[in-house]
Amino acid sequence: MSDQSNTDTGHRPKKSIKVTALFNGTVIDHLDGGSALKVIEALDIGMEGPATIGLNFESKKHRTKDLIKIENKELTQEEINKIALISPGATCSIIRNFKVVDKIRPELPNRVEKLVKCNNPSCVTNQYEIPTVFTVLERDPIKLRCYYCERSFKKEEIQFN
Repeated sequence: MSDQSNTDTGHRPKKSIKVTALFNGTVIDHLDGGSALKVIEALDIGMEGPATIGLNFESKKHRTKDLIKIENKELTQEEINKIALISPGATCSIIRNFKVVDKIRPELPNRVEKLVKCNNPSCVTNQYEIPTVFTVLERDPIKLRCYYCERSFKKEEIQFN
């Protein structure tokens, strides 16, 4: 038997997706659609423990969103800053004993230190062991400028250390 309401309107049926609750860990939600894998790479989340990745969920605010649940890990400030560079609208919820104990909205600082590589091969930070420093020129869309060589680049060009 077919579902008449779906064929009449051309819409696909609404389905719910169940993802198990975390006892302890972090939920990174409201990531820009398609950015979860970049966050996983930037945070260097390997196979230390269980993680759940959801890609391209429907979102009320945006077209799509991604979600990451990481068991038994609470993010550092440096990791939260990386998320702010990748997906500024994300939220990070710290879970303990199945309860949200802290909800963090990553904020892009005015100055980004040591997190990002300079894309200029001639920059002093690529020639010597000097920590990188960037000024945030724009927040939407993100644009950074290297303190040393003054080269500017966009969010899509960001490479993490």
